[in-house]
Amino acid sequence: MGFLDLFRSKPGLAIGDCFSRSLSRAGDFPVSLSGRLPDGRKIPLCRIHNAGREFSIEALDDAFPIHLDGKELKKETLLEPNRNYGLSLSNHLIVIRLARRTESIGSSFMEGEWDIAPADDRTERATLANGEISARSLRRRYPDPENLLAFPAQDEACFRLQDLIQALPDGTERNAESATHASPPIAPTDALRPETPDFGLSLDEGDSESRACPLCWKTFAPGDALNIASHDSLTGDPILGPHAKLRFAATRFNAIGQAIDSAGAPAIDLACPHCRGRLPPSFFGHRQLIFSLVGAPSSGKSYYLSVLLKQLPEQLIRHFRLNLQDGDPSGNAQLNEMKNRLFSATSPEDAFISKTDFEGVMYQRLHRHGKLVPLPRPFVYYLQSLESPEQRASLVFYDNAGEHFKPGISLEDSPGALHVAASSALMFLFDPTTHPTLRKLLRRKRDPQLRTQTTDEQDTILAELGVRVKKMRALESHERVDTPLALLVGKFDLWRSLLPENAIAIPQGRLLTAEEIEDNSRLTRAFLSEHCPTVVANAESISNTVRYFPVSSLGHSPQELLEGPLKGRLAPNPKRLAPILATSPLLWILPQVAPNLLASPES
Repeated sequence: MGFLDLFRSKPGLAIGDCFSRSLSRAGDFPVSLSGRLPDGRKIPLCRIHNAGREFSIEALDDAFPIHLDGKELKKETLLEPNRNYGLSLSNHLIVIRLARRTESIGSSFMEGEWDIAPADDRTERATLANGEISARSLRRRYPDPENLLAFPAQDEACFRLQDLIQALPDGTERNAESATHASPPIAPTDALRPETPDFGLSLDEGDSESRACPLCWKTFAPGDALNIASHDSLTGDPILGPHAKLRFAATRFNAIGQAIDSAGAPAIDLACPHCRGRLPPSFFGHRQLIFSLVGAPSSGKSYYLSVLLKQLPEQLIRHFRLNLQDGDPSGNAQLNEMKNRLFSATSPEDAFISKTDFEGVMYQRLHRHGKLVPLPRPFVYYLQSLESPEQRASLVFYDNAGEHFKPGISLEDSPGALHVAASSALMFLFDPTTHPTLRKLLRRKRDPQLRTQTTDEQDTILAELGVRVKKMRALESHERVDTPLALLVGKFDLWRSLLPENAIAIPQGRLLTAEEIEDNSRLTRAFLSEHCPTVVANAESISNTVRYFPVSSLGHSPQELLEGPLKGRLAPNPKRLAPILATSPLLWILPQVAPNLLASPES
């Protein structure tokens, strides 16, 4: 069974008790394994979570060390699908596997035998029958178990032999040395769910209120969020470094319910327990909709996002009585600066916006799978109906460096593109000035954008976007996602002359109707099909719902700067700023992903 076959239906966690050889399954993530002390207190031991189709496991309490395949789990670790793992935690030995069915753990596991092998040569196995498995017999046969492994099936899942000895019924007779390292005993308890075997642990499946972090896209329940210390003396987090404020699990609260840090100051801000990044205010109070903007390097994504979030709030309040407001002024500072620079500029030099660098100011380095990696900053806006305030949602935008979608970029070392798997809608900004065919059609235009030497990578990046979305959603290459895809053909002011005059509807003083959106899409698609057919083919191989939008962020050609530190760069003239149909993609997307907030435009 391959990776794609494994997740044809909803993935789950198959769990096997190594002593009773009973099987169970957890279907909702994150999955926590917990035990109870004799006094009844519940102890969370480890948690398995997923982002898209990426799964990982982490230990939750240093006082209860756990081992994965014989090695202590000291940091969050990725789990591969279709593979058995041996998990030893607090004298309980279980086998886990990402699978659709519990039986996939394998028939050899159900036979109940154990193999013993040296840690440095796992092929030299000795098989022990059920009758030979007792702590006393194992100690007698293997007086020095330190470098030996125990395998509960004919696969790679294994445990340290001393863990097996310690977990067996008569294995509690430990010598003085082992007792000093032993975890406090966890009393057996009835399973929380009928299908869970009673191996002394409890399964806690995903909380219905769990949310995906907008920074690292891992899910967690509200009660697992960390607080961020506010007192100046508490600067320095053991994971994020000496310049970050301390993250902590709150245990003290003031009279109005605010968490208090160890210096006695209110700690209002929350952090993700996985990446430890600061969460937007009111994070748990809004439904979250992610919009991923993708495009080749220097295609104009930052200019487009700046224009979009300048015009969209004005149109939503005027035409729909919807308030789109800045949901995180601190986190949105960089986007607000770009927007203000563009619309407040008095000269092209002032209006210039630099491209989104691979690890520039639009990124932040956060903790993921045991190391610090660059992740794109989310721009969070709250959308709420003025007529029905209970109707609200959080809109999260990402401005990705185009390099993230180049083939060969490792998602593990640079996972900044993973948000596309969780997106409510995808937007791809196509730049006609870099496409060879369109450059030839536009060669008579005296436009500085056509004078630069460039390599067109847009087909490759669009195809790579499709590959990554399907891989993270476990789809075959020929399958398509249901997520809406808006293909934006930018710089419409430059190429509109290639279409019949007035072919594209550009209403004055009102929004496009649904019929006009469809007509514009058909005309734009026909234009691309004639001159850039692979772009259409790639887009329609990704999503079942694709629409095409002619847009212009600036409404005019930028000019080349002739002097100063930006000499040779292209920048817009703020006096000629006149965006064209910049909001139409979002006004098409919103009725599909949030119909309770925004209905389709009337025809």
